This record gives sequence, structure tokens and C-alpha cells, in this order.
Amino acid sequence: MINIVKKLFYFLIIFSITLPSFSQQINYRLTADFSIKEKNAELSSVHTGKIYYDLNTDIFVYNIYFPEKVDWVIHDTSFYTFKESVMESRVTIPKINSTNLIHLSLTASLYDYGLIESGLYKMEDVKNENNLIITTYSSIHPRLENKLGKIYISTKKGHLHGIVFLNPDGTILKKIFIEKSVIKKGLFIPTEILEITYKDNKENYKITTFDNIILNEKINENFYNYSLPYNVR
Repeated sequence: MINIVKKLFYFLIIFSITLPSFSQQINYRLTADFSIKEKNAELSSVHTGKIYYDLNTDIFVYNIYFPEKVDWVIHDTSFYTFKESVMESRVTIPKINSTNLIHLSLTASLYDYGLIESGLYKMEDVKNENNLIITTYSSIHPRLENKLGKIYISTKKGHLHGIVFLNPDGTILKKIFIEKSVIKKGLFIPTEILEITYKDNKENYKITTFDNIILNEKINENFYNYSLPYNVR
């Protein structure tokens, strides 16, 4: 169970900014087929299924088909696991729905990964390099400088291209690249994301893909308004 939570947490982290109110009102839901392929020197894994996300209910569902049928449901600071509509577990996690790629796409906040709106970072430097605009962000709070390293964000033609996360001593922790994307109803939505994580002098690779993207779906209410216990909503 702990490994599943870690996988989901890291996925959401790859997966808040001024936002045009028009886009915010029009685009509030997204569903898509997804796959997550992970590989390192020791093992590899694949997860496939569908995602459902609703901005208004703050419910993110991973309806997983493979390797087993299970629903991962994230709401507020809770992560639930359901099998055949029966809750198997509930774990407290950071409030991360508003910082995943799907949320940032729906709110047109993806171009800076939502860093300014987070209140934790400030823009430090901007430069043009190889047809990319590369912006450096650093911690805005002195007390967090020993915990939060710099972040480099590259954009191409106004859209997110890549992110590099550093720890405070300048060592690279993670790289994210938007390999493929689509524009739907004026929104930039990544459809293939490459993530490289560095740990213990090893590289771990993750490729996440989205396909058959639908905005503002009017069906499948059981996922967008997932029945959660304890009246947590």
C-alpha cells in the first residue's frame, strides 16, 4: 500500500497565475485514457486506465484497469483505494490535486507550473537559449532556503517545455519534459510526459501518456462525484 501511495504521489507531483476567468468557467472537467510506464536498473512497471477530474468537487480518480482493477481517489488531503466499490484504505497525504498537471492545464497555469501562485517561489532570472525561454525560480522564504532548491522552467512558444528541480546544494533531483501535447478548447494539455528522477547515482524513468481526452463530460457522474465515506466532502 505504501508503494502505491508513493507512485501516485510522484505521478501527481510531475502530474497552482493569472487565469482568464472565461477558461476557468468553461473548462472544469477532464477525462482521458492514461498509461504510466516506469523503469529503472532493477525493475519496470506499467499502469493503465482512465482518469477523471472535476475542479468543482476536487475529486481526482484513477480508474485503473491494469495490472489490477482498482480505483485510486484523491480528495482534499485523503487518498482512498477502492475495489469493486468497497473502500480498502484511506491515507492522509499532502493536498496535491491543485498542483497536478491536469489541474494546471484546466486552469491555464501550466506554463510556470503554478510556482508564483504557490507563494513559495519568486522569479529570479530569464534568458533565451536555443529557442527556449528559460526562467529560474528561487525560494521566497529565507526559512525554506535550506529545503527548497532552485527550479528551472523552459517554455517554447508560450507553453511549458521542461522543468528541472534542484536541491539546495544545486544537485539535480528531477527533470520533466513535455514530449507531446494537444490544444483543446484553447487549453494546452500534455499528452506525453517524460520524467527522470535521480537518486543514489541512479536514473529512474517514467513516461506518462494521455489519450482520448474529453473536456466537460456530462456522463460518468459516479466518478466525478465519487461516493466517499465519512462525509469528507
